Amino acid sequence: DCRFISDFGLREIAKLEGRLRYLSIAHCGRITDVGIRYIAKYCNRLRYLNARGCEGLTDHGIEHLAKNCLKLKSLDIGKCPLVSDAGLEQLALNSFNLKRLSLKSCESITGRGLQVVAANCFDLQLLNVQDCDVPLEALRFVKRHCKRCVIEHTNPAFF
Repeated sequence: DCRFISDFGLREIAKLEGRLRYLSIAHCGRITDVGIRYIAKYCNRLRYLNARGCEGLTDHGIEHLAKNCLKLKSLDIGKCPLVSDAGLEQLALNSFNLKRLSLKSCESITGRGLQVVAANCFDLQLLNVQDCDVPLEALRFVKRHCKRCVIEHTNPAFF
């Protein structure tokens, strides 16, 4: 149970430096961009990050991850209400190895953000946009550009 881990705790975890590959900080409400910045700076071999429900995570934290953790393959930032298309754009422009991305219940994500991801992350294999208000055309755009991508969604019109 990591609900009580804070940015200070992430600073200590970041001391593992190059050895850290997988990190789950799901639902750690005390974590902000400050803690993510430590991880991004010192753990640049990170491949998997589950930050679902880290409500203090913003586009700035995503930008640090995207620019420093170039080996990132799987990212779950579902239920992070402060992450928007601007964060997705940074992710798309820097995270070419990304294979799995969960944006479930991200209220600030739009079709534009998904299109930038699809246009740059060709190897995407799983995209979760359940409970996101994204238009049907954006889902189709993802499917056209990321041929092997499975899209998890709640739009009944998309088949």
